[in-house]
Amino acid sequence: MGLTREQFDIIYNKYNDKRLNNTIRQNNRLQDIYEKIPEIKECDLEISSLSITAARAALNGDTSLKAGLKDDIAQITEKKKALLLSNGYSSDYLDPVYDCGFCQDTGFIDGKPCECLQKEITRSLYTSPELEDILQRENFDTFNFDYYSDSFIDEASGTSALDNIEAVVDYCQYYVKHFEQKHGNILFYGKAGLGKTFLINCIAKELIEQSYTVLYLSAIEFFDLLSGLTFKKENSSFFGQITMHELLQCDLLIIDDLGSEMANSFTDSALFDCLNNRLIHQKSTIISTNLSLEELKQSYSERIYSRVLGGYMTFKIFGDDIRIKKQTSN
Repeated sequence: MGLTREQFDIIYNKYNDKRLNNTIRQNNRLQDIYEKIPEIKECDLEISSLSITAARAALNGDTSLKAGLKDDIAQITEKKKALLLSNGYSSDYLDPVYDCGFCQDTGFIDGKPCECLQKEITRSLYTSPELEDILQRENFDTFNFDYYSDSFIDEASGTSALDNIEAVVDYCQYYVKHFEQKHGNILFYGKAGLGKTFLINCIAKELIEQSYTVLYLSAIEFFDLLSGLTFKKENSSFFGQITMHELLQCDLLIIDDLGSEMANSFTDSALFDCLNNRLIHQKSTIISTNLSLEELKQSYSERIYSRVLGGYMTFKIFGDDIRIKKQTSN
């Protein structure tokens, strides 16, 4: 669990930039005030002179000046604040400038990550620029059970679409809550337009906000990435920056819409190797597909089918096409 070295370096440099930029802002403010209110510059010079005099005396064994220095500086500081206020500035205008006043742009409070650092980590764990916006719209809080009918009955199970999705969502929330202990894998299957991707987004959002690394790829992106990594192809896209280590070791790998890719001997072998490696190392994977289990068995090798059926919780999603329902309700 956690950041890659590259992600850590980006955040570390961002905090360095914050401190540098804010130091520049503070210095610019100070120079501007010195020009507009020369008395403040005189106050700072007086504080500097008093501090130097007290330090020199202390070196010679006389600590009497040092004892009163704190009170002298406090009086001059109050004079500076009064000068700022009388000239239309806030009394803290010359105080150090911080983006986050809690950690003072260090990222840590008493050795523990500040909330601002936690947010930066969360942002860095989103695996595409668009995903963060999507997950703000598609999550457990916005999941709508009204799209699933209690009169739509699945012939195989005898269960209604509504009862089924309620059970699936319950499991998804359990999965998120116990993710660290369970390291489970999920297969969502069923026809298009039934909310499989929405369910995946619900899980992804919760885990990303807990600072787990979530790698979210469509099946086409997944196999393009594997091809590039296997054959060392140049790739300038965002997904081209992902390494094989990250693909195999991220906390959760999501492969959305399996079966939409152009299948061949490479995709079959590469998929098995990836899924098998993640199972061996207890790394969680979630797959969605529009294929039925029988179609999945026909489309991929027996060993892939066996790995998925043996190592994944499988959930059939059924009901009316939600996209059509949305269009007709508008």
